[in-house]
Amino acid sequence: MSEPMERFTWNPYKRSTDTGTHEPIEELRRIALSKPVETEDGVLPAGSMGIVVGVYRGGAAYDVEFMKPFHTVATVMPDAMRHAGA
Repeated sequence: MSEPMERFTWNPYKRSTDTGTHEPIEELRRIALSKPVETEDGVLPAGSMGIVVGVYRGGAAYDVEFMKPFHTVATVMPDAMRHAGA
């Protein structure tokens, strides 16, 4: 049985706990999730592909639009995503 996923709510006024070791991703770049992400519309599984549509605080978090497995825009932390091939 799997553990329940933590629900993440991003606060733009709270300092990021990110170590800054990731390479920033620019808007309109394709990404793939490296781990599942829970959204208001459901859970996006690892491997889901999306397009970065917003960058917060130089890469502390990203808004990503996904079309599959369902259409949604989710705020994703940098440790939950990676660059996707063209």
